[in-house]
Amino acid sequence: MNGRRKVVVDTNAFFIPEVFGVDIFSELERLGYTEILVPAEVLSELERLRRKRGLKGREKRALNVALALIQKYAAETEKAEEAERVRERRGEADGGACGATSGGEMRRRIFSVRILRAGGERGAEKTEQVAGEVGENRRKSTDEAIEEIALRERAAVLTLDEDLRRRLRKKGILTIHLRGGSRLEEAW
Repeated sequence: MNGRRKVVVDTNAFFIPEVFGVDIFSELERLGYTEILVPAEVLSELERLRRKRGLKGREKRALNVALALIQKYAAETEKAEEAERVRERRGEADGGACGATSGGEMRRRIFSVRILRAGGERGAEKTEQVAGEVGENRRKSTDEAIEEIALRERAAVLTLDEDLRRRLRKKGILTIHLRGGSRLEEAW
């Protein structure tokens, strides 16, 4: 392990910023997490929800904010990793990750966001959804991916799903949840 604290983020956790007004990225930084892992299955689930008819108002905004956050931070991470590869080829060293700001300048950032697929594959291009997966079967598949990645990466899991938290804790996986609607908290 490289000393970085990792956390897998469940679908429902991406709604926290819009619904509760809590910046999950700042909260995860406060808790000492430096690597945010998003299962490709979570991204697929969010995309499926976006295509769902009847989504309105706050739910639709929360979903759009969730997808925008993932895309923004994953793109910043990819850009920082590419810059690091260029520096390594040139023989330069860098003490930390950088991310692009809206003005184009680089700012220091202590965490990275990666999209992973259960089974070890990485990358946003591998987010296709299997036709016919809906409802509980889809949720079970996403939960299984979250568990698999958490075990493989030795990562905590951020989720609001009590059943999933209970199953993960039984397997010795640290969970993170929203406490009092205002902050994130770890629990074994």
